[in-house]
Amino acid sequence: MADKKLPEDTSAGEERRLAHRDKAGLPVARRELATVEPGMLERADKIVISGLEVFANHGVYPAETELGQKFVVSATLYANLRTAGENDDLDASIDYGAVCHDIVAFMHDHTYKLIEAAAEALTAYLLGRYPMLLGVRLKLEKPWAPIGLPLSSVAVEIERTR
Repeated sequence: MADKKLPEDTSAGEERRLAHRDKAGLPVARRELATVEPGMLERADKIVISGLEVFANHGVYPAETELGQKFVVSATLYANLRTAGENDDLDASIDYGAVCHDIVAFMHDHTYKLIEAAAEALTAYLLGRYPMLLGVRLKLEKPWAPIGLPLSSVAVEIERTR
């Protein structure tokens, strides 16, 4: 899908010439992207990515960033999927395959001490890369956390909106 740039704001005349949300499923201007309240996500459509395994170099200890370890990413992508569903059109949706590849590349290309920081940056990246997103709920798990006690994993889960 082509990366389209939105104007910061529009005048009444410009809005008449641009595609409107109800016709194209997209906002007209950036100011419309900024109006998503967290409660609105409860009624939004969702694409769910569960258990994406990524081997990356994040952690507080030098061995974690040198050797790397497994992380598990789960994401709920909030968007208006009606047009995609009604028209069977991938261009009117968010390509979850592309999102998965973007998540893996992001986790490989960046290094953070805390999974909180990695989750925050990854969420901001996804919101910036996919204009159709209303919000993202991201869970980042660290199953091999060096705690010295038996556990399945530790995780952070955040939700961010435009």
